[in-house]
Amino acid sequence: MSPPVPTRRAARLGLATAVASRSVLAASFAWVVVLAAVYAADAGPPLPALASTAAVLLPVSAWASAAHLAATSGDLRQVLTAANGRARVLVADALPPLGWVLAATAAAVLGNVVLDRNPAPATDRLLGLLLHLGCGLVGVALALALHAGRVTRGVQALVVVAASLASARVAWLPPAGPVLSSWGAGGHPGLLAAAWALGGPLVVTAGLLLLTLRLRRRR
Repeated sequence: MSPPVPTRRAARLGLATAVASRSVLAASFAWVVVLAAVYAADAGPPLPALASTAAVLLPVSAWASAAHLAATSGDLRQVLTAANGRARVLVADALPPLGWVLAATAAAVLGNVVLDRNPAPATDRLLGLLLHLGCGLVGVALALALHAGRVTRGVQALVVVAASLASARVAWLPPAGPVLSSWGAGGHPGLLAAAWALGGPLVVTAGLLLLTLRLRRRR
C-alpha cells in the first residue's frame, strides 16, 4: 500500500527548504573553500589528499545536514509522520543531505583529477570516492541523531566538532581515524585495516540511524 504522501514528494519539500537555507549554502561554500585550500599548491600524491578531504567531509556534511533539518518545518514533519510513518519520514529527511554528500564527493574527486598533477591509478580516485561517501554518510547520520534527540544547534556544533576531532586523532575510531591512519600519510594498509576503514563508517551510520528511529519513537 502506497503512503498518502509519496516519499519522493516529501523529500522534494525538504529539498526546497534546504535550497533556500543560508546555512546549507554556507556549508557548501565552506566545502569549496576546503578543496581550494588543499589544491591551491601541490597537494602531493592524490590518495593522501583525498583521505584528508574525506576526513573533513565528516563535520561539513553534518553541518549541511543539520541546516537542512532545521530549515524543514516541524509541523510539516509531524503531519508527514502521521500520514507516512517514522521510517518513511526518516528516508525523506535523509535524501536531500545524501544528495548534498554525493555532490560534495563528486566535487572532491573531480577537483583531485583536475588540480592534482601527480600521477595515480584510477583505483586511487575510486577509493577516494568511497572514503568521502563513508565519512559523509556518518555526518548525515550524526546530524539526524542529534536532531531526533532535540539537541540545540549550539550543542550540536560542539558534539560534531568533538566527534570529528576524536575520530581524526584515534586511529581505530571511524570514520576519519582509520582513513587517515591507513592512507593519510601515503601508506599501504593491510587487508583488515583497509576493510575497517571502508566498513567502519557503515557500521557507525547504521548504529546512528537505529538511534534516530528510537529517539523519534519517543516523541
